[in-house]
Amino acid sequence: MKYIFVAVYVLVLATQLPHVWYAYASIEIEGFHLAQITAIGAALAFEASTGIFTYRIVKGSRRRWTRWGLMFFIVASIVANGFYYDWAPRVFGTIWPAFATIALPFALALFAEEFGAEVKLTERRRKKAERKPEATERKPAPQFATKRAHIRYLLATEPGITPAELVMRTNASAS
Repeated sequence: MKYIFVAVYVLVLATQLPHVWYAYASIEIEGFHLAQITAIGAALAFEASTGIFTYRIVKGSRRRWTRWGLMFFIVASIVANGFYYDWAPRVFGTIWPAFATIALPFALALFAEEFGAEVKLTERRRKKAERKPEATERKPAPQFATKRAHIRYLLATEPGITPAELVMRTNASAS
């Protein structure tokens, strides 16, 4: 079922992509062809950012920047849609360029926070693993010809062993 959710989410992001591209392309300087191409890159980065922050929350991230990042891109997506559909043109015609101005630099800052947090987490895990003492190697238990020989061995090597433990470890009967 989770793959269905993922597929639908990716389709929603893909459906949103032309709206964000149009919003970016519309505010670029006319005649500057490279700007039209970078608008595609900006739209892809915008939608990928939304997807990545969503993925991190789904995976259980409790970092405040992750939630702020997702909320920012959802609000920016709403503004891009308002601009694309020419809904309240004076409002969205003013708000969208402001969002476009800060969206990608804000994404860079958010990703720096996320990357930094991941690096710190990896370092903490590495240090924790270094502090753990190495597990002592256990010698394989010797093989015994009979259960009686095994019981004698355990009684000799483990003087405090209980009868119940003897039965359990040797698969012998209680008698």
